[in-house]
Parts: sequence; C-alpha cells; structure tokens
Amino acid sequence: MRRTNQIGAALAISSTIIWSGNFIVSRYAIHLAGPTSLAFFRWTTATIFMLPFAFNNLKREWHIFKQNKLYFFLMGLVGFAIYNTFIYTAGHYATAINMALFGSTVNPIVAALLGAWLVNEKLHWKNISGIILCIIGTLYLLTKGEWSNILHFQFGVGDLWMIAAGFCFGTYNVFVKKKPVGISNNSFLLCLFIIGAVLLLPAAIYEMKYIQPVVYNSNLLWVVLYIGIGNSTISYLIWSNAIQKIGAGKASLFLTLGPILSSFEAVLFLNESFNKAQIISGLIIITGIVINTWPTRIKPIVQQD
Repeated sequence: MRRTNQIGAALAISSTIIWSGNFIVSRYAIHLAGPTSLAFFRWTTATIFMLPFAFNNLKREWHIFKQNKLYFFLMGLVGFAIYNTFIYTAGHYATAINMALFGSTVNPIVAALLGAWLVNEKLHWKNISGIILCIIGTLYLLTKGEWSNILHFQFGVGDLWMIAAGFCFGTYNVFVKKKPVGISNNSFLLCLFIIGAVLLLPAAIYEMKYIQPVVYNSNLLWVVLYIGIGNSTISYLIWSNAIQKIGAGKASLFLTLGPILSSFEAVLFLNESFNKAQIISGLIIITGIVINTWPTRIKPIVQQD
C-alpha cells in the first residue's frame, strides 16, 4: 500500500509539473500564433497522439457517444475549445504568475458552487472556508496588497480572460462527473479532443488569415508538441493512473502545487519577477485550495444489534 501511494503521488506531481507549463507557454507563444490557432494546434496534436491509446475503446463505445451527442458537444466546446482559447488570449495581457493565481482560484470556487447547485454536492465547511480564502487571496492580488485600492479597482483585460477561463473549466469539472456510464477515460478524452479541434478549425483559419498569421518555425513546433503531447495526452494519461492509485481526493491536493510551479517557471523562463502582493496572495490562495480539496474522512457506520 505504501509503495502504491508513493507511485500515485509521483504520478500526480508529474502531471502537475507538466500542466503548470501551460501558462508559461501561453505567454511565450504570443508572437508565434494567435490564441485560437494555438488551441487548435493543441487539440489536433493531442488527437493524433491519443488515437493509438483510445481508438479501439472509442470504436467499441461509439453507440454510447451517439446517444449523448449534446453532452459531448457542450463538454468539448466549454472545456476544450473555449477554455484554452481564453487562457491563450489572457497570455497576451497578463503575466504568467497572475494567470496561474487566477486560474487556480476561480476554478475550484466555480466547481464547488455549481456542484452544490446543479449536481447536489453538499458544501462542507472546508469548501466554504477554502472559497473565502481564495477570494481574499484574489482581492489581495488585485489590490496589490493595498486594500484601499479596492475603491478604485479596475480589472485588467488579462484578469478578465482568466476569470472567464476559470468559469469554463470549473463548469467542465462539475459535468465530468456526469460522464455517461460505459465510457472509458481515454476514449472520453479522445472524443473531446476531436470536438475541440473541429470546433476551433473555422475560427483558427480566420485568425491565421486576417488577425495574426502563424510564425512557422522550430519554436512553434516545440510549443505545439509540448501542449499537444505533454500537456494533453501524456499528462491526462498519467493523471488517470494517479487517481486509480491514490484516489481523486488525494490526487487533487497535488494540483495546489500548480501556482507555485508556474510562478517559479515564469521567473526562470520568462524573466518575470515576484512582488510582495503575489507571494502573499499565492500563499493565501494555495491554503484555501488545500482546505477546499482536503479529503473528508468518512466515519464508519456502526451497526447496532
């Protein structure tokens, strides 16, 4: 059991490390491709590399997919096409550090509130405490540590894009739990990868021609391979294995490393710098996420004779 937990923890950390680079890439690639084009390249690449792992399952389960067409269309639209386009758009306006902090804040808040409203998940005191801390941390970041600034506060463009992205992914995370019975994880992802790529294709073509032409070079190639294979295919497969070994509750705790890793990566690769407000708000937000996602111990039922 101890060995299994160690392997599961290592897998969860590996996925988090890979995912944390998405904010770095979104900042790095702003001059290489537009946000819609980059998202299209991501899901097209992910589709190609997920195909060998999931094609047989997808073929075998195709009748279930056809019975739930609207569900998969909306999941692919919100959780893949729109969500990632919003992140890559935010990269044109916000620092990677701020993107990581906003991304880690809005998602669990939206997921907890929508879960309570739409799928009857009870809000535990941990959820409420975590949400409050996340909101406090976000306000501290937005006001740059000066609470008096809240009277004259205005959201930055990048902040708004990341908040919108957080709403999308929070919604996606809630409705993942409604995945139709009989669908395997890899065929589920392959289907959504395909839907995301197909939905983005017309907008990507328009963007490439009229808004921001793509700069085709080796840098773009490495970016696309990273987000398409690493950030999508490999990380999702690793994450699924981590959940199988240690459970979703414990695995989700490792996601709190995301903002820390993204921040250090932004300093290392993008020459961004920490300020006091980012450090303090990050600590508050991460504390809130840990509290919000910490598994609740289920009390054993004592049977009375």
